[in-house]
Amino acid sequence: MTEQGGSAAAIAVYEDKAAHLAERYDAIANETLYAPVRHLIPDRPARVADIGAATGRDARWFADMGHRVTAVEPASAFFRQARATDERVDWVQDALPELSRLVSQGVRFDFINLMGVWHHLDPGERTRAASVLRTLTVPGGLLCLALRIGPLPPGLPVYEVDPSATAELFADAGFEETFRTKTDSIQDGNRAAGVYWVWLVLRTPGGENAE
Repeated sequence: MTEQGGSAAAIAVYEDKAAHLAERYDAIANETLYAPVRHLIPDRPARVADIGAATGRDARWFADMGHRVTAVEPASAFFRQARATDERVDWVQDALPELSRLVSQGVRFDFINLMGVWHHLDPGERTRAASVLRTLTVPGGLLCLALRIGPLPPGLPVYEVDPSATAELFADAGFEETFRTKTDSIQDGNRAAGVYWVWLVLRTPGGENAE
């Protein structure tokens, strides 16, 4: 989510509906949701950034694994609620594409997670965001994106996502695609509407995992 460009209205919607959405988000089991990419999440303690953290559900899950987690969320209603849930997590109120507060901390991450975030960015924002995310990723680090594909929800400003074009954009920013898979939506309503997800995982060159 972003506070600038085409997605400012999306944040306003999340501000208004945070209490209602929180219950729905937190009812989703992480192990089920992340099953397609679970093997790629670091199994040793690592620096993890969860961008667009919403209620903090995923950030807390990463912390349960023993990771050092930074959770980033632009919507104040979500941020206030999430920050009160877990002192293990470093909570940062910030927004794509610039992530200026996060960048100013001078920290780089082994694993960066964007769950259901990318469709909120317009094309210009996506180009800037890809460059920023590259600067935040250590050599050999992973960037995991869950891309929403299908009919756009009414009343929420979002943009179509092309997984191949997204991979090319990140390649231009210095990432290498390492994994891609398609999964059905786990939410009945979205699945019935024809919504599905593409998980795209990219790696930066170098690091101990380099071949």
